[in-house]
Amino acid sequence: VGWIYGSVTEDILTGFKMHCHGWRSIYCIPSRPAFKGSAPINLSDRLHQVLRWALGSVEIFLSRHCPLWYGYGGGLKWLERLSYINATVYPWTSIPLLAYCTLPAVCLLTGKFITPE
Repeated sequence: VGWIYGSVTEDILTGFKMHCHGWRSIYCIPSRPAFKGSAPINLSDRLHQVLRWALGSVEIFLSRHCPLWYGYGGGLKWLERLSYINATVYPWTSIPLLAYCTLPAVCLLTGKFITPE
C-alpha cells in the first residue's frame, strides 16, 4: 500500500486504504510508554489543529477515496466503513449546528419566530 502523501490527514487515508486491501489492525497498549507526542498547549493551537483535521476529513470526503463508495468488494468490514464515514462526515455536521445555534438569537433580535402563531 505505501504511505499516502499529499493529504493533511495522511494517517487516516493510509489506514483506510490498508483496511480496504484486507489488512487488520489492533490496539496496542505497551506496559511502558513507547511513543510520546506533543499536544497543543493553548486554545489557539488546539483550534488550528482541529481545523486542519476537519479540512483533511473534508478533503477525503470529496476525493475518490471517500468511504461511501471506495473499497467495496475489498477487506473492509461494515463497522470499519461506518467508522471511516463518521470520520469524514463530522465536519459537515457543523453547518446545521451553526444554524441551530444562531436561529434563536435571530428570532429574539427580530421579534419574528419560526413557529406559527
